[in-house]
Formats: sequence, structure tokens, C-alpha cells
Amino acid sequence: MAIFNAYTLIRTLSVFHITAAYFLLTAPKKLADQSIVVILGEAMRIAPCSHFNKPTETTALAAVILAMAGVADLVAASLPEITALEYWISQVPVRLTALFGLTGYIWLFKDDGMFGSGTGAIGRLGQQGPGDLLKNDLMFTVGFMEVCAWFWVFTLLREERGRFSEKLAEKRKMEDEMSRL
Repeated sequence: MAIFNAYTLIRTLSVFHITAAYFLLTAPKKLADQSIVVILGEAMRIAPCSHFNKPTETTALAAVILAMAGVADLVAASLPEITALEYWISQVPVRLTALFGLTGYIWLFKDDGMFGSGTGAIGRLGQQGPGDLLKNDLMFTVGFMEVCAWFWVFTLLREERGRFSEKLAEKRKMEDEMSRL
């Protein structure tokens, strides 16, 4: 049996998203300067995030999106057991795929990555590509940590689905025995 259940982790992730939204709205530099962001960025040789020095319209939009996602996840984690299980069993693989794609994109297309340009954040003609602003240590760290956390949730949900199926089968067996009497 796990120390945490899946819904506790989902609620924790939701509170993290709401907290990150607050910092994006008030002081985004605090997020970009976190030790884990710097360490992972340096270890993976990913460019540091340079656009989070002060709150902007972009960070405000990201804050609103993160806060709404956090609140929606808190509500979804509080649904009745069978409804929440069905919802999260279908929702988590989609999130994992998207986050893994984002993290993989950042890793593979960084400047010195397998498919990177090797020319820095600004290309040969002084223009940025459409995904160049994503390729920074903050986005990589967020994506990587989210992939780890949602994969943990995914494995816990599969265990809980097995336990719920066993409990349901036992309940049906008891009902069948009671109807025979």
C-alpha cells in the first residue's frame, strides 16, 4: 500500500499550481531563481529563463491559466470515488503525453541538442522560431517535475482501480449470495 493516495497527490499538485500562479502574478523572478531550476538547467545545459525579471501580461495570463487549472483539479479530485477514478484514469495519460512532449521538445531542440540549431536563442537571421521561448530551464524543470509527479499519480490510480475492482467484485458476490437465500 502506498504512503499517499492518488487524490492526495492531485490535491498537492493543484495547490502547487495555485501557488505558482500567485508567484507568476506577483514575482515571477522567484520561480526562475529556484535552486532546482538552476541545477536542472545547468545539468541539462539548457539556457536560463531571462524573461521573468518582472511581472508582465504574459506571466499574468499564465498565472490565470494555472490558477484555473489548479482549482478545476481540486474540484475534480473531490468527486465521488468512482467518478473521480474514471475521470483521472482518462485525464492523466493525456497530461503525461503533453508534458512529456513539451519536455522532450525542450531537450531535443535546445541549442546544442540533437535537433538544435546551435546558433543560440536567436537564429541566423536574427529571428526567433515559434518554440524558442519555450526552450529555457524553467519550462524544462516544470515539465520534468510535472511528468514525474503525474506518472506517480498514474501508477497510484492503476493500483486504486485494481483495489476498487476487487471491492466491487466482492460486493457483487455478497449480493449474489444474499439473493440465493
